Amino acid sequence: MADPVDNLDAFPEPIKTLNFEATGRKVVQWAQDPSTRPRDLAEFKAQLDGLVVVPDRYKEIQIVQGYDHVFFLRLPPNNQVTQSQKKLQTEQGGMADYGIPEFYFDAILEKVPFNRDSFFYSRIADYTIRGCR
Repeated sequence: MADPVDNLDAFPEPIKTLNFEATGRKVVQWAQDPSTRPRDLAEFKAQLDGLVVVPDRYKEIQIVQGYDHVFFLRLPPNNQVTQSQKKLQTEQGGMADYGIPEFYFDAILEKVPFNRDSFFYSRIADYTIRGCR
């Protein structure tokens, strides 16, 4: 599939994670057992049904697993980072309005008892699935 041209006038709708912990558990499963990985976008959506919302703009998926001895620098899509920069100029409010997942606040502010497993899987989901805000 040819690379589509980014529309630098519109912020692309991001993937929305509904359940960070369960999504993180699925990502760990894929990392540890390649036979469970989705083979295409439809299978990705099916495996994460109820856990994430995948916008229609996504047409395919590429899965890349790193190695301990190779640093993978995953750059955000040009349009996402460009639109995020534009948002910085007009946004108001503090950190709570920035779009940081709630589980970080829960842990830092000790709103709920800290659960290491839950936080571990939630972080994995956040840095694996979530794109540039």
